[in-house]
Amino acid sequence: MKRLAMLIAVAATVIPLLSACGEKETPEARLARLRGRHEIMPAGAATVTAPDGTPTLVIDVQVYNKGTESLNQLTVMVRVRGSDGGERVAQRATLDLTGVRPGVGERRTVVIPGVALAETDEISVELEANLPVEILHQLPEWSEVAPPGSGPVS
Repeated sequence: MKRLAMLIAVAATVIPLLSACGEKETPEARLARLRGRHEIMPAGAATVTAPDGTPTLVIDVQVYNKGTESLNQLTVMVRVRGSDGGERVAQRATLDLTGVRPGVGERRTVVIPGVALAETDEISVELEANLPVEILHQLPEWSEVAPPGSGPVS
């Protein structure tokens, strides 16, 4: 009986230690996981023109966080294709997700200064997957998961 009690005590000590020695999630992998839990759907778009004639493309998007953790910012890729199918714009833009809770969808706005939308243009807003580490480090949301003292890669 003492031998069984000793084996149980050893197992109770060793098993948690072994599981704690598993692979740790890197900040890059964590950011990719958090970003990948979001769903983005364009809801509408328009061009707003400033008094000086400068256009700004404004796109409303529905954002849904399917995960359990929040991000305060999320960078998406905005593409505008002309009627000829050619890509006129391919630009990253960052959404402010402050206050968007996991499991809840909200409407947010993407703003692209200097872009005017033609009547026949098609817009897509996508969440890029499998971004290289160098790009992840440049995203504004990197600061939410980055180890202290690590800034964006230049």
